Amino acid sequence: MTHFPTIGLMALMTALAIAPTAHAENKGDEKGSSPLMQMDLDGDGQITRAEAEGAREARFAEIDTDGSGTLSLAEMQAHGQKKMAERSAQHFARLDANGDGQVSPDEMKTAKGDRGARMFDRMDTNGDDVLDASELAKAKEHHGKKHGMKNGSED
Repeated sequence: MTHFPTIGLMALMTALAIAPTAHAENKGDEKGSSPLMQMDLDGDGQITRAEAEGAREARFAEIDTDGSGTLSLAEMQAHGQKKMAERSAQHFARLDANGDGQVSPDEMKTAKGDRGARMFDRMDTNGDDVLDASELAKAKEHHGKKHGMKNGSED
């Protein structure tokens, strides 16, 4: 088995997690289209090894802004910031229901279905509207297990 350098592995994971921008234009807007399936270039519902490798190469080339054939930390950070800005803009557009360029508390609450209140209610196991130390510890443990951490922490 060939061992990829860390940066190569990161690029591969990026390619598998996020489809190439060049192919995302049309398919990314379709309801239910996942970034992974955007690598399905021929639209047959399957991703071939050639499609996955092509997506990886396209993603690498997109990140390699100086064309050196290698990725620097600065290029990876710039790419991450670009993607974060794109996701933030998409998220903002979903929240801004009336399109006025502002997100009100009501728009946030409506868009999220008052998710914060539901989360608080789930953590407040005794229903007293107070999260005590025991409930916070349980919530932390649950969060850690959900995200693959031991005892709710990365340690």
